[in-house]
Amino acid sequence: MEHQQAKAIADRLLSELGPSCERIKIAGSVRRGKADVGDIEIVAVPKTAEQRDLFGASVAAGSEIDGAVQQLVLAGARLLKNGPRYKQIALPEGINLDLFLVLPPAQFGVIMAIRTGPAEFSKWLVTARKDGGALPSNCQVRDGAVWRDGASVPMPEETDLFNFLGLAWSEPGQRQAGWPKGSVRAASVPATAMEVALTNARRGGMAGRL
Repeated sequence: MEHQQAKAIADRLLSELGPSCERIKIAGSVRRGKADVGDIEIVAVPKTAEQRDLFGASVAAGSEIDGAVQQLVLAGARLLKNGPRYKQIALPEGINLDLFLVLPPAQFGVIMAIRTGPAEFSKWLVTARKDGGALPSNCQVRDGAVWRDGASVPMPEETDLFNFLGLAWSEPGQRQAGWPKGSVRAASVPATAMEVALTNARRGGMAGRL
């Protein structure tokens, strides 16, 4: 689907789903401005709706977005996947909506960066530096959050993730795997002891071959 048409559909979905969300944004190839869009990706923090039993006691906190998704189905969409964190919906216009829901411990900034892509950039973000990625080797990405020393790092914005990694900000349509010019990773996140050891080992191996 052409970008202009996909963007118009995505904007309409924001208005339809928005009232049931604390926060909602377009991600994926639509956000990157790709000319040909394969699917529409949206990241949202759903509002919670308290549920009560017959006696009025609180029994659970559901998600208001389920009602909004049901309205899409009533309007002709088909619900293909209906997980608590990911919903895939085939829209009548002939394109799928991939809806990513940010639930604890996930962080909005991490999910937005990963789901904006492109795929090779997202993979690089979550790969350890010792394996050629951007992530400090004493950290890991799990359940939509960056974890360090057993605790998740608060990252409500994409800039929080970029700053943590020592990455210079890049616009969605310009993102690619690898350290861009202007990045200051050493100043933001010092190399771990393991990374230093690996670097020294590589240098030692190179010196032995000279």
